[in-house]
Amino acid sequence: MNAREAARDNAQAPGGTASTKTNTSIASNTTADAIRADADAHSPVFADMEGMSAGYIKDKGFVIKSDDGNFLLHPWMYFQGRYSVNYREKSKDFNTASSTDAGFEVARLKLVMDGNVFTPDLTYQMFWNTVKAGGTLTLNDAWARYHFHDTPFAIQGGQIRDPLDHEQILFATQSMTVDRSLVDDIFAGGEGIVQGADVTYGYDQDGSVRGQFAITHGLRNNDVTFQGYPTTNANWGTAARVDWKVMGDWSSYNRFSALELKKDLLVIGGALDYTEAGDTGSLVQVADAQYDMTNGVSLYAAYLGRYTKNNAGPIGTNGASIAAAQHPDTYDSTARLMAAYLYKEHFEPFIRFEYIQFDPAELTNTARGGNIDDITLGANYYFYGQRAKLSTNLIYLPNGCPVSDSSINDILATPSPKNELVFQLQFQLII
Repeated sequence: MNAREAARDNAQAPGGTASTKTNTSIASNTTADAIRADADAHSPVFADMEGMSAGYIKDKGFVIKSDDGNFLLHPWMYFQGRYSVNYREKSKDFNTASSTDAGFEVARLKLVMDGNVFTPDLTYQMFWNTVKAGGTLTLNDAWARYHFHDTPFAIQGGQIRDPLDHEQILFATQSMTVDRSLVDDIFAGGEGIVQGADVTYGYDQDGSVRGQFAITHGLRNNDVTFQGYPTTNANWGTAARVDWKVMGDWSSYNRFSALELKKDLLVIGGALDYTEAGDTGSLVQVADAQYDMTNGVSLYAAYLGRYTKNNAGPIGTNGASIAAAQHPDTYDSTARLMAAYLYKEHFEPFIRFEYIQFDPAELTNTARGGNIDDITLGANYYFYGQRAKLSTNLIYLPNGCPVSDSSINDILATPSPKNELVFQLQFQLII
């Protein structure tokens, strides 16, 4: 993901303004640059405090900074309140009765601090989330990043975003749908937070190619100690991603929308992630493309495949098992397509299609088909860009779902391949 743009994603995402980084795990010096420039342009809203100034910048939020720009603190938070209805056909009493679950939930409440210290080249981000089932405070992103001045290179370490899937890298506030896709959550670990370090190229410049290479503790392995499997979910991992900007600005690549688009954007990307857990190793491959047009049309397509050697775990895990034994090698393939149209910068209908072909060896219920079809219809209404928006969608799974994804998409596992419908209505507020 983009180094400078990650930071700008994080610092500018609160305002819904496009940042130059699609990966929210990488801080950007341009965050500090943009905030300082905007602060200078809006000096009347700032209060001087003996070499420091503090105030509110439109589309960014509250900031505290030193006059020389070497220190900057940008605290912010966002809230996503949601109402969901889940209908599953013949899901109870041995598939003889249907069920409906409905209610309100706080899907996300996240508290963030980012900025720079000592120099604009040394940036940081600390990110906490509350778990919606119980409200427990958990750590998400926590990293520091140093950009080697006047070079295209930077290094970063801590709890970061895995440079794998573009949808996964995007900040949650910039999603087109109410939440990320089922493909992303099952195979790329949802928000893709991992522990490790990376080197980036080109994220602090406006070139056409950007790359990132990371050494990590493996997928699905954040908020853990240094120990390996089975104490934690993996032993180690490595990942790499390259993005090629055919046209447009990197600042438009941090969201699935033509919102505030100044010129047409086309970016093609690819990535690999290898995670090892015990005797199991999994290789995830991603190829994706995003095309946004100034006429309001947004298009996205992605392929994700996963090869797992000695796969002993259930779907949605790293496939590891404590017992040393030979298990089948599996391969899963997926496809995602999404299209949207933005009308007058406020109303944005969209459609998304997902296809997942599971390896039959992964399915414990032999009566179930080996695939998931997911059709989603919905719309966004932007009251104030991404800072205040209302999102709604209806997810239809004609074959049900063999796994539960209630923590993200409010999808519940169905014991048989029957219809499942999920309706979601969500309000997002960024402060």
